[in-house]
Amino acid sequence: MRTIKVQELTPEAFRKYGVYQNLLDEKSMREGSVFPANFFADLITLDFGTSTLPTVSVCHVKKQERNIISFLEAHQYTCEGLLPIDKDVIIFAGLPTKTFSAENLEAFLIPRGTFVKLNPLIVHGTQYLTEEGEAHILCLLPGRTFRNDIISQVLEGDDRAEIFL
Repeated sequence: MRTIKVQELTPEAFRKYGVYQNLLDEKSMREGSVFPANFFADLITLDFGTSTLPTVSVCHVKKQERNIISFLEAHQYTCEGLLPIDKDVIIFAGLPTKTFSAENLEAFLIPRGTFVKLNPLIVHGTQYLTEEGEAHILCLLPGRTFRNDIISQVLEGDDRAEIFL
């Protein structure tokens, strides 16, 4: 089984997967917004395609004994937005290959309040906690993406990967 070390979220390290914005960092939002205060507009553009309307969903995750990656997914036509609401979380991402595998995955620590946009065709999956308890992650996707725009792969045995802090 492959092991993946969690890395700090930086623009350089994450650029090939998408973009992110700490929504609790007013200085940073001021630099990226058309308005300098109170309403930080258009920080990140999301392309949800034209087939269905955007929806707000919530991923509810609990601390696992081990952070084992056993399921991979990607969306061909849409990006995905993730926002950890109440705790820091770990996500993983990878570039698409002919067949999905854990070989090229990277893991990132996403601070609470940081919005992450995953571009179309970026391999990803569930989120993991860094501490005990439960977390809620806002997930923005077009309606029914889990049914009409998903490529997925179950990993078993040594094909899986484990994420370490």
